[in-house]
Amino acid sequence: MRKLLKSKRGILGLNTTTQFIVTLLVLAVTAFAVIIALSALNDTNVLTAGSEADNQTTAILNNVSQGISGFFGNATTWFSLLAIVVILLIIAIVIVTVRRFEVGAGGATSL
Repeated sequence: MRKLLKSKRGILGLNTTTQFIVTLLVLAVTAFAVIIALSALNDTNVLTAGSEADNQTTAILNNVSQGISGFFGNATTWFSLLAIVVILLIIAIVIVTVRRFEVGAGGATSL
């Protein structure tokens, strides 16, 4: 707990928040690259139109696109949960700070 008190970034949860947002951005860039690659593969003339390979490539492209859009469609839920965690951490900081001032002032209270 003392380590968290010394590192204000750690107690505020800013490290976790930053890592979470960076991870989502990396996933978004990777997903965008995968969609571009699959679209380029689907648009090439390598596969015969209407062949089984062409149909499978189109099915894969549709599945990946729907999966990625579904995952990032839930981004508002992820950010809401992250906001709740940050609010809880702020409440914990207030409690720790108040207790520290009570002990520093010499006042003994029973909570």
